[in-house]
Amino acid sequence: MVGIELKGAFRGETRRSLRSGFGVYQYSNPFFRYEGTWHEGKKHGFGKLIFADGSYYQGEFANNEIMGQGTRYFASSRNTYTGHFYYGEMDGHGRLKMGNDDCYEGDFKSNHFEGDGSYLSYDKQLYTGTWHNHCRHGYGEQTYFDGSRYSGDWIANKRHGFGKLTDSQDGFIIYEGSWKNDLMHGEGTYNLGESYTYRNGMMVNNYPTEWPFRLCINENQTSTLMLTEEPIIITVDIVDSSDNNTRVEADCGRLIRLRCGQQTDQPTSDSLPTPFGFHVNLIPRSTKSTPSDNQLVSASNEEMNISERNQPIQDSMLTVTDNGRAQFVGINIDTFTMRLASASAAARVQETTTEDGMSNDNR
Repeated sequence: MVGIELKGAFRGETRRSLRSGFGVYQYSNPFFRYEGTWHEGKKHGFGKLIFADGSYYQGEFANNEIMGQGTRYFASSRNTYTGHFYYGEMDGHGRLKMGNDDCYEGDFKSNHFEGDGSYLSYDKQLYTGTWHNHCRHGYGEQTYFDGSRYSGDWIANKRHGFGKLTDSQDGFIIYEGSWKNDLMHGEGTYNLGESYTYRNGMMVNNYPTEWPFRLCINENQTSTLMLTEEPIIITVDIVDSSDNNTRVEADCGRLIRLRCGQQTDQPTSDSLPTPFGFHVNLIPRSTKSTPSDNQLVSASNEEMNISERNQPIQDSMLTVTDNGRAQFVGINIDTFTMRLASASAAARVQETTTEDGMSNDNR
């Protein structure tokens, strides 16, 4: 670098034939130009190094090196870094504003995010925590664009270790427990809305290995069923997962809601998630309800409070448990209004809380 400088053009102050004070230096390579202070022939103090493509560095120099506080603008990416430099590299505390409007503020090491820092993306997703080699690594908190929030351990930009995921509304805990390779994996407590609570159970690749209750059809355990023209009886047993799934006969008065949905590969904001890995679009009940339907709904309404009773039940059938069991009788394809005549329907059971305060969780 010194040899190249001797061939360039300098205009400014000198002392004992050495550049000293303020001066402007045009390198022999026209791509570089320096304007600033000098000391004993070296860039030293405050100055600005200008590049022909529009990039620049403006800040502190020490013994010809970019060293200390400064601002570096990169024309090709439109990134701007303001902070500490060490031998020309972003190193120490600083703020990097990127051309796509992402922004990182925190610790740097050798041009990489390293240490504590916050990263705010253009779509308002925010991570605050520790970094290693440009990756989220260690403990951190991530807020996603939908408002949900993860607080916990990270390894190489993936949720890994212990962590908690909450929703955007009131901090409702969706999942709290073990994570592996960005998936819920290991022991934890998982909630799906207000319908399901899987407490201190095992998760494998985002799905629970079992649920606190089991949907039984003619004593055959299953999670979904296909509706046809033949009427069927749907039996729901409330079981104790910690006791060989034995029926909890003391469970009485729990309100059970049955809804019908068609599986969809293109969910919308109105679609409902299921604990089985897919979404469904709800199907309204048919106006051609059977006497058994009316009896079930009438009996169920007696268990509902006044506000619930005044709300029309357009997509649900309701019943209550007795001795840990609830039944829906005479269900067939005509019970619900199918959107496509040839389509099959997957029944989905949803459990809600009754006035006695019983909640759906592992006992």
